[in-house]
Amino acid sequence: MSETLRFEAFSSMVEPEFWSGLAHHKLHSARLDTARTVVRGEFSGGRRHAVRGNSAEPTQRLAVPARLRVNQGAWEAAQGNTQQQAGAVGVNGYLHNTNTIEEFKKRDKGELLRDAGAEILEAIRSGRATQTPELLWPFLLLSFADLKKYHFYHWFAFPAVTADPPDMATEAPAPLSSFISRSSDLEHLLTTFAGSSVCAQGAFVARYYPSNVDNPWRVGPLSEWSEIYGSDKAEDGGIALLGFVDPSSHSTRPGWPLRNMLTWLRHCHPEAANVNILCFRDTALLAGGAVDGATLVQQCESIVMRVNVTPVASLTSECQVSGWERNEKQKLVPRIVNLSSTMDPVRLAESALDLNLQLMRWRLAPSIDLAKIAGTRALLVGAGTLGAYTARVLLAWGMRKITFVDNGRVSFSNPARQPLYDFEDSLDGGKPKAEAAASSMRKIFPNVDSQGIQMTIPMPGHSISASEMDGTRATVARLDELVASHDVIFLLTDSRESRWLPTLLGTLHRKIVICVALGFDSYVAMRHGVYAHDDDFEPMGAPKAADSNEAVRLGCYFCNDVVAPTDSLSDRTLDQQCTVTRPGLAPIASGTAVELLTTILQHPQGGHAPPAAPGANDGAGEFGDPEHQIRGYLLGFRQHAIVGQASSLCTACSPSVINAYRQHGFDFLLRAFNNTLVSEDAPHCAAEDSADAPADYSYLETLTGLAALHRQTDTMLETIEWSESDDDFEAI
Repeated sequence: MSETLRFEAFSSMVEPEFWSGLAHHKLHSARLDTARTVVRGEFSGGRRHAVRGNSAEPTQRLAVPARLRVNQGAWEAAQGNTQQQAGAVGVNGYLHNTNTIEEFKKRDKGELLRDAGAEILEAIRSGRATQTPELLWPFLLLSFADLKKYHFYHWFAFPAVTADPPDMATEAPAPLSSFISRSSDLEHLLTTFAGSSVCAQGAFVARYYPSNVDNPWRVGPLSEWSEIYGSDKAEDGGIALLGFVDPSSHSTRPGWPLRNMLTWLRHCHPEAANVNILCFRDTALLAGGAVDGATLVQQCESIVMRVNVTPVASLTSECQVSGWERNEKQKLVPRIVNLSSTMDPVRLAESALDLNLQLMRWRLAPSIDLAKIAGTRALLVGAGTLGAYTARVLLAWGMRKITFVDNGRVSFSNPARQPLYDFEDSLDGGKPKAEAAASSMRKIFPNVDSQGIQMTIPMPGHSISASEMDGTRATVARLDELVASHDVIFLLTDSRESRWLPTLLGTLHRKIVICVALGFDSYVAMRHGVYAHDDDFEPMGAPKAADSNEAVRLGCYFCNDVVAPTDSLSDRTLDQQCTVTRPGLAPIASGTAVELLTTILQHPQGGHAPPAAPGANDGAGEFGDPEHQIRGYLLGFRQHAIVGQASSLCTACSPSVINAYRQHGFDFLLRAFNNTLVSEDAPHCAAEDSADAPADYSYLETLTGLAALHRQTDTMLETIEWSESDDDFEAI
């Protein structure tokens, strides 16, 4: 009998975790790089599955496809971890991941196979395949990952150097159980494999001695061919076999790995023209424990066959390669895996958000630290129009911790202007804004850690009664705790005085503070200067004083004021009670503020970063140097960058205010809220100011020295002689 040798082709079996690994690899490692990447796969000996029939039908053993498994462990090859399951053979695969579906379709599949075949032949001729047999069985994976839809287009290939004329089977395959003389011989073979790494290499040479009861098998790696296989007429007798781990469970067809095994044989040992092939399929029995020989014989799946190998000189083509995987209908077409319907929707949302951000790193901003942005904890003081737009942009940047502070409720006028609220939120008196905003954020992106704190912030000029004392003290403590536990504070409230306490606390805790304010058609987005150290509030920051080589701290929202914040909410008309601005202004201002923050976060000096030099378009950070103040105007669509240093007389961030709070805590704040003037011996008010402070100067103005500055100005004005005569002016 002699017939063409037919093989059982590989069938890929890919676990979903592999595709998640591919998505991560594409986003974070490969990006636009299409160079091939090494991944790992594995295969084991083929086993038939027992299928029980009814009482009248015996149990049947059905063959299953020869599987090459690829799982999440495939990506560990890059770290040098090439471990596989017990009894499995690990092999390298070469991933060719394209950037577009068009590139995937146009890729020359024939060229990929030919290149792989050439590498296999080179490994054979160089002897590397003899030392490392897995080089005989690489696989290819051509893919395109559509990460917007989580669709993975792919096509596996298992390159095989084919023989033409083909190799021939000269005898019908026989079960190993009928090839051996005794059942104990099978037990000895399994014991031999279990005690060595030969089986894990996937290929081996063996010699069987039927007459040797005690030691019937000798098995070794391919590199021991001469010692074990030698000539089939060896003086010591026995039957020589070339073996491999066979993933096929077909009764007569060996698995795909034999094709390249025979290529290795015809090139490395052309003298072996007719060989016995041991198709070892019983890797599952290697870890099966103590089983008697008779039982092993019943469970044995391995086969032995005789093959006539076509010599190299007779081949019509030395490198004819095949191996692209066919689908269930035996057609040569790629496949698609749709994971969007099987994945957790929350995880899909997170992946989609990360996708848009990671794409920035592919071409435009390769050095951007997205983890730093995502890990930044943002406290939004104000959940109105500015707060809603700011939160959405922060979320778009991937920030996962966003806390709202507000004391209002959603009104019917809010949903049209504030994108975190809808009509339902304004019913029944309106939901608390902070809580509704946080709830809306979680609906938009479930993985965001968003909380809403309903809180009325104590303000200068808004007196605190005795009955409100305990509640106000608790509010201050809670706000102090919130500021301390966040990294950036956004000041987004409607009134000036409501920004004072958060400014003071942000300065005290040395946090990044971003302030945004709106006019009718103008806005300002600015960052506050940050003190250098906790224990000494010495100025530090960016611009340099004209008479000093030392850097000075940038100013805060209140540094340019010559009066202290006071009650601006009482006795106001309807148009003054509402924030009347052009509707498109708030998203512009909010977006500018968040982009200012990300520029700060990507700068090596963080909150201490110097402002950009006039006309400069670069800087030390990924996005350049962050500006101090950005002032924009819709009229004429103008925008200006302004730099201002901190004022030593500032009522919110000056050392006198910070040190007074550090020393006297809530007692100091209470004087500021109630505008309580103190006597000359008050410990936290300048003596020279308090002794004769007029009643129209506030406590904060007296403390910081603004009152003294006003008196000096008044004195200077009194000494100026004003002339109303036309004779004092020269004709022009």
